[in-house]
Amino acid sequence: MTKKTLLAIVLLFSGLALATSVVAADNLADRHAQDGLECTHCHVEKVRSKAPKMDTCLKCHGGSYEQLGRASAEKKPNPHYTHVGDKECTVCHKGHKEPEFFCNDCHKFRVQMPLAKGTTQGGQPLLTGANP
Repeated sequence: MTKKTLLAIVLLFSGLALATSVVAADNLADRHAQDGLECTHCHVEKVRSKAPKMDTCLKCHGGSYEQLGRASAEKKPNPHYTHVGDKECTVCHKGHKEPEFFCNDCHKFRVQMPLAKGTTQGGQPLLTGANP
């Protein structure tokens, strides 16, 4: 094998490795990993398989549920300020699965949620709910 062929093969595999590392995240855990966070950043309890609690999420996202509600005030409906009160983040934001918009268990809102699959509008996925 010539040096040029060997170099071409190395460059090809290096390019493939780089390409797969910048592919869009499939879920919230992937997005956090792409941002350089270790699993233990969110999974702080002794039982690592448990979903993180709201206070763990709020350390990076908003500081308090009230502040998070103010930050998402432009969204209609505001997913962080509802008639059902404060919900654990993982009710909607599934770490290793596609997100689920809790409000659509009863309502049928067209809500943009990051990392949701399905119909897109302006490049953002929409969760429309199953109930008419």
